[in-house]
Amino acid sequence: MYIEETGANDGDIKISVEGEEYTAEANFDLDGDGVDETVAVMTDDGYVGYIDENADGAADVMQTVDANGQVVSQARFDAATGDWVAEQPQQHPGEADPRQQGGESMVVDTPEGDVQIGPATEDTNQDGVADTAVVSTADGTRLVTDVDGDGSADQIIDISSTGDVTTAHHTGDGQWTVVEQGRIDEHGQYTPSPAVGPTDDAAWSFGDPEPQAQPEPKPEGGAGRGAGSSHGGSGAPAADSDTLWS
Repeated sequence: MYIEETGANDGDIKISVEGEEYTAEANFDLDGDGVDETVAVMTDDGYVGYIDENADGAADVMQTVDANGQVVSQARFDAATGDWVAEQPQQHPGEADPRQQGGESMVVDTPEGDVQIGPATEDTNQDGVADTAVVSTADGTRLVTDVDGDGSADQIIDISSTGDVTTAHHTGDGQWTVVEQGRIDEHGQYTPSPAVGPTDDAAWSFGDPEPQAQPEPKPEGGAGRGAGSSHGGSGAPAADSDTLWS
């Protein structure tokens, strides 16, 4: 999830996370009054909503919603302690789903077939049209962008919780190529790494990871493979290995 580290402006909501205060643009009207009062962050299983209930510019309630639209957990912000305190979830039957609000769901072409990622909510090229969906992953944030406006993803940027950044472009039927890798430091500065090669199909699985192949036995006579061999040695994985996308 991208959150601006600036003061709140019109349409922005302050969110406190582990003692740090951020602001993010409200992108969802939960109560249907025509005013966006919720920051909805897409996840693999639904979305997380940060809700400004009293219109004071700060998130008061946090809800986790599953793929069926059910609120599975809820917490309220305690300004006195700075903590989020769990409370009984409040359901919102009949309300719109932010995964469908604002346009059709974007499609990601993967080796396993098309995957619906939800509608674009962010305008990254400042042309007035939302082109990017923001998805929370187990290791950080995924930015999925439809560059040409055809409803299908053309670029994916993965940002890990430790600041590692991987950018890949759609280059064919179910095929993606890593075009850049880099890292964001503690000051928010991005530094690219040396060029990398194309990913393999398994690297872009949106389901459970495939079982890893077992290492081949060494030939008799002590003729083991060297550490620099490209045929199954035990050295560090290549830059486009499955570990980047787990």
